[in-house]
Amino acid sequence: MNRNARRLQFWHDRKEATFDPEMVHTEAAIRARTARRVRTNLRRLEPVAMLTPRWTVPQGFLEDIALDLAVGEPAIGCRTVSFRPLLGRQPAEAWNFILRVIGDLGSPGWHQRALPMVVDRRGFYNAAEMLLDEAHQDAPDPVALLAHSCETLPVEVLEDLALVWARYAERAREDRRCTILLAGSVDSPALDVGGAVRIDLSDFAEAEAAAALVMQVGAIPPRLLEKAARFSGGVPALVDALGHGTGRGAFPSLPEDMLRTMGPVGEELRAAVQSALTSPEVAERLYELMLGEPLVEEPSVDRDLMMAGLLRRTRELGEPKVELRTPAIAAAF
Repeated sequence: MNRNARRLQFWHDRKEATFDPEMVHTEAAIRARTARRVRTNLRRLEPVAMLTPRWTVPQGFLEDIALDLAVGEPAIGCRTVSFRPLLGRQPAEAWNFILRVIGDLGSPGWHQRALPMVVDRRGFYNAAEMLLDEAHQDAPDPVALLAHSCETLPVEVLEDLALVWARYAERAREDRRCTILLAGSVDSPALDVGGAVRIDLSDFAEAEAAAALVMQVGAIPPRLLEKAARFSGGVPALVDALGHGTGRGAFPSLPEDMLRTMGPVGEELRAAVQSALTSPEVAERLYELMLGEPLVEEPSVDRDLMMAGLLRRTRELGEPKVELRTPAIAAAF
């Protein structure tokens, strides 16, 4: 058996950890805590810059946030939007798309009213400031724009949007009634609106992943459920794909079967692993992490692996450490 095969076997045969009953509530709260932080800051009308690593499914997370804010006290009206349709578009197209979104903040039904069309940055600034002031005056409740896939915007357009919002906050000061959340998979200074709180969108804890699988699939034998939740690593897209792929049929038990059940998401994970293995340095790092223990972060190598969605930082004291994001990576070799 060669070295790679031994390491894969070691990963599969590791003694499986069991839940500590005293830690269930803490374990179940990781993604929920992130949601609470986001809601708290938006209720204070503070801007939020959110890093959304690959496969964290930010759209569903933000839609849940919007619903919670709409029905809570004080109520916050939210507009959730994806900038993914703007991938590869020219700045003028992105500016006008954003203006339509801002125009919807204060008075839903923007498609029934005439909105300014702009062709340059100066025109965007003027039109966006006018629409934000209208939203400030006309919206029955405070409003929030929750935008994700910001990495698909031209960088200069994202910077323009952040600047417009920072100028609004400066004008309104303590009387502000509009806020914004900018979420993207690339950690860029362009996400920052003046004074924005930085929040990373976390994966599910193991208990959260198990609950999500039960919601999708129904009753699952406890041992299989625990195994599947651990295999997914709590990565939301993998959890969703495993649940949807299984449907109401027999739940898979072998790692290779679970990966196959994930369909296109499983293939995407496999492609990410194979791409990483083309670099000898990165491949060696992956093999080291396959042993299952967190390692001290090496930014020169680990940054690319985190961008690929294969690593995450651990919550440990001392030096920053990283670990494989999900055991499914072993099955993707």
